[in-house]
Amino acid sequence: MPPFFRAAFFYGLFPFADDKTGFAVYTILMESSRIRLLAPEVARRIAAGEVIDRPAAALRELLDNSLDAGATDIAVELEGGGIEALRVVDNGRGMDKDDIAMAILPHATSKISALDDLLTLSTLGFRGEALGSMAAVARLELTSATRDDEAWSLESDPKGQTSLRPSRGSRGTSIVVKDLFATFPARKKFLKRPAAEATACRTVFLDKAMAFPDVAFRFVSGGKSLIVLRSSTLLERVLSATNQTEAPDLYRELMAQGTGFKARIIVALPAVYRTDRRQVQTFINGRRVQEYGISQALEYAYRGALPGGTWPFAYAFVEVDPEYADFNIHPAKKEVRLKNLDEIRSGLIRSIRDYLGSQTRMAAYSPRVGRVDTFLTGRYGGESSLFSATTSEFEARERQAAGLADERSGWNAIAESVSRVANAAPSTRLPEASFPERGFRYIGRALGVFLAFELGDEFVLLDQHAAHERCLYDEILSGKTVSQDLLVPVVYEPESDDEDDYIARNADALAEIGFRLTREGRSWLLEAAPAMLPESVTGSLVSLFRSRPDPLELVKSTAAQAACRAAVKDGDELDETGAIALIEAALRLPDPHCPHGRPIWLRLSREELFHAVRRIV
Repeated sequence: MPPFFRAAFFYGLFPFADDKTGFAVYTILMESSRIRLLAPEVARRIAAGEVIDRPAAALRELLDNSLDAGATDIAVELEGGGIEALRVVDNGRGMDKDDIAMAILPHATSKISALDDLLTLSTLGFRGEALGSMAAVARLELTSATRDDEAWSLESDPKGQTSLRPSRGSRGTSIVVKDLFATFPARKKFLKRPAAEATACRTVFLDKAMAFPDVAFRFVSGGKSLIVLRSSTLLERVLSATNQTEAPDLYRELMAQGTGFKARIIVALPAVYRTDRRQVQTFINGRRVQEYGISQALEYAYRGALPGGTWPFAYAFVEVDPEYADFNIHPAKKEVRLKNLDEIRSGLIRSIRDYLGSQTRMAAYSPRVGRVDTFLTGRYGGESSLFSATTSEFEARERQAAGLADERSGWNAIAESVSRVANAAPSTRLPEASFPERGFRYIGRALGVFLAFELGDEFVLLDQHAAHERCLYDEILSGKTVSQDLLVPVVYEPESDDEDDYIARNADALAEIGFRLTREGRSWLLEAAPAMLPESVTGSLVSLFRSRPDPLELVKSTAAQAACRAAVKDGDELDETGAIALIEAALRLPDPHCPHGRPIWLRLSREELFHAVRRIV
């Protein structure tokens, strides 16, 4: 017996008592490992499992077929989460007798006839491909008609037995998938509880409904009508499907277009923010896809406009010319490869930022806080440098990308842009620039987080961390920080040549704000950082290289992280001298927001305080 198997038996991997028996098993294993063709039935079920792995996958394929057939009304019904039965009824073009007979055969499709057709495909799926997969793992009942009262019905089971007969019904198609994986236990044991499978079906249903607002949709589960969506505009459909509760006028539909694409974007003002990324979604040619580059662009467009740790409400519906998109990289078409990704990203960012810049005062209103917040942000959060600065920076990068930048392109132009923001002229600053002339009276600390003081006829609570963070951030961007050598340099290993080139291109930019990077072989050493930054956290900053933002964003993100790490923390006790110094510095800030977009203070006038306690002035 070969040594490997002798050791395997010795350690109990095979439960045999002697070498003779073990050798016999070994011989059988070796003989059984010879290559052979799978039986057609086995191959068919394995292939079906790649396309149909749960009821939600079957529903996605059936909805695609209905939409490709031109349906304007689609109904979905579930029993047992779609495991027992899943029914989709549409009023599309339907199929005749010959098409129905072919529809459930392997590789049957009405969408392509040659390999090159994949390069220009504009439909959602290949009608018939998914039906063949479903027929391999479930009982199928299909009724369809191209004209009213001229229907045909087909029934099939996983064993391949079929029957076709005349039927009655209106134009369109009805497909029922029953007992999914009943004869395929290896797959069925991985299905979840019916309630969980129904939830997954509901998600697929809403994703498809949002991308086709002109189609009416109905979702029924367990005999209960749960969702009814009438034909509507894209904005109305997204708000209905996602069940938004804020005022409708806080949402807008934007447009963007460029080479090979057109996009419609449903966005909300910054007052409508979320604590997770679930409301940042991308749809390409009617499919919801996982496209990190576009999702990142949607988030980036709101950078500086939202509080830290929050994300926007943004849905991008992009139509891409088939020659620029390849969906055939994922069995369920959940991913796509785009040739014009950079142009799509730029178009989306430009459209959203133009909107935010023109709606700054409206964006300041927050119904969650009410009158006080409206007063504060409306009075002091108006047309500040927050949006105008980021918009102008973005436009500068766009000019560079278009080849219109002058000889100052590169870090020099970026440095000048950052310097303009950090050292804004008095005429462009917010009214806060004149606060020290009015004077203030320090009251004390509150709740371990705030510094309380009077400013004229106003009462102010200053967030000590946010204020100090903003002061340090502006100082870093202005290039006034002192750089200090690290006792132990931080070693960073690029994951690819592209990442290595990225660091090399941006090393000078980071050096301008106090971060010195030097190359050593295939590694980079962070040898110096701003002296204000605790040495124990400098290593975490190099993680920004992984996402490879553009040069300006890398500089700003690095500065923001450094400022956050170095700023006083909640609970740190400042003595009176330190507190007064921080208040004075905060009152001179050109932008009263931390680098992540949070306001640094809450300000209440005497009148508002009296009104809050219903005291008559």
